[in-house]
Amino acid sequence: MIKDVSIDMSDIYVVIPAKDEENYINQLLEELISLGFENIILVNDSSIDNTRSIAENHPRVTILDHVINLGAGAATQTGIAYAVEKKAQIIVTIDADLQHNPRNLLDLIAALEKNNADLVIGSRFTKRNSIPKSRVFFNKAGNLISWFLTGKYLSDSQSGLKAISHKLAKKLDMNYDGFEFCMEMIKVANATKSKIIEVPIDVIYTSETMQKGQGLTSGFKMIARIFSPFN
Repeated sequence: MIKDVSIDMSDIYVVIPAKDEENYINQLLEELISLGFENIILVNDSSIDNTRSIAENHPRVTILDHVINLGAGAATQTGIAYAVEKKAQIIVTIDADLQHNPRNLLDLIAALEKNNADLVIGSRFTKRNSIPKSRVFFNKAGNLISWFLTGKYLSDSQSGLKAISHKLAKKLDMNYDGFEFCMEMIKVANATKSKIIEVPIDVIYTSETMQKGQGLTSGFKMIARIFSPFN
């Protein structure tokens, strides 16, 4: 049980979208288990490395497989849908590459409960973190686009660290497969008058994590998908 929060850990589900994360997944899973999380869902998004076999060594981990690579958004949606089916009261999401500190999930859960919120987003930009300038630029651009599309301005609209209430999770039926799903989640939350807050989190960037996430090319592709008339 989390300090000063009444919810039991058995009612919380962790969703991890993962694509070729064999270098990080074991440490992430061990840290989550050490924090007391009992229900961990790893959505294996058609990894071609040892991500799945490593996860199989952890009995608390449920593995859901995508036969083909569908993207971070689709993997997250798969995990959330499974957690809703299992009657999760709170669902948290975390990237598989250890960019985020798993312990911060406890802060998000506490904030969700104490503030009676429906969506808590971990913000990398509301505390002092060492963040590459390129990431700061893409984040600011993403925040402006997100504000335009969702009607809600946030300091870290693209954060992979989130806590979601059961009430909101049931309403999520995301259409975007890539990173634009972050905006779609915010849009659904704002449109349904769900309470959205942000809390400060830690972040660590490495050469490997810099190769993932949003870059110039992926950013333009994301914008093209969002504004495509065929969506």
